[in-house]
Amino acid sequence: MARILLIDDEALVRETMRMTLSEAGHAVEVAADGAEGLRMVHALRPDLVVTDIVMPAQEGIETIMAIRKAEFRMPIIAISGGNTGKVDFLQAAAALGATRVLRKPFGGAVLLAMVAECLAERPA
Repeated sequence: MARILLIDDEALVRETMRMTLSEAGHAVEVAADGAEGLRMVHALRPDLVVTDIVMPAQEGIETIMAIRKAEFRMPIIAISGGNTGKVDFLQAAAALGATRVLRKPFGGAVLLAMVAECLAERPA
């Protein structure tokens, strides 16, 4: 299937997504923050990145911007449950390069469907 990189600071969320995607046949790597995730993007060149937005060390929007600045064209799914009331993090992520956005909480079927959509649309 596809090589997917999951970036999320919450271990339970990370592991749940990893299991869901692995059981669907994907090769899944994980990172606990954006800085680690960005290093892994450069090293692994995954087919797809799923990143949380609100994280310590390096947050998701900064990570998305760095991936796009490096001209990596892989799809990126931004996920978040956070919202300050003034800023919709997912809307900002979409404007800055995320292919799709997904608001937490979400189920495994929703994640798998979005991953399939992104993989089907990825650039050659």
